[in-house]
Amino acid sequence: MPGKKTVLSSSEKTIKKDTLLRYRPEFCDKLLAFFDVPAFHVTEVTKRDGSVSLVETAAELPTFAAFAKQLGTTCEVLKIWESKHPAFREAAKKARDLQSNILIQNSLRGNYSASFAVFTAKNLLGWKDGKDDIAVPITVSWEDK
Repeated sequence: MPGKKTVLSSSEKTIKKDTLLRYRPEFCDKLLAFFDVPAFHVTEVTKRDGSVSLVETAAELPTFAAFAKQLGTTCEVLKIWESKHPAFREAAKKARDLQSNILIQNSLRGNYSASFAVFTAKNLLGWKDGKDDIAVPITVSWEDK
C-alpha cells in the first residue's frame, strides 16, 4: 500500500528492509527439504583382495546457518521470519526435529564423537542434562493432631 511504512524492531534495524520483505511461503517447503536428508549413507568398498566391505558415512548435519546461506540471507532473518510467519515457525520446528534425529542416529552409530554430539545438542537444539537443572528446595512440614 502506498504510504504504509514498515516498523522495524531493534533487531531488525540492522537488517536491510528489502531482505526482510523477501520472505515467501515456499521457503517452508525448502526448509523442510533441506533438513529432510538421510542421517547416513552406506557405501560398498571393494578391497584389494576382492572382498567387499560396507562403509557408513554420516551425512552433513543440516543447519539453519547453511540454509540461510543457501537463501542468501542470515540466521537472524530466519529468526525474524519465525516470529512473524506461523507457517515458517512450524516448518522450523519440524526442521529442528529432523536435525535432532540426524544427530541422534549418527551419535548412536558412533559416526559423531560423544563430545560433539553433546555440545551440538545443547547449543543447536537447546537440550539439557540433569546437571543443568536448578534444584528447587522443597519444604515439608508435619502437623500434630
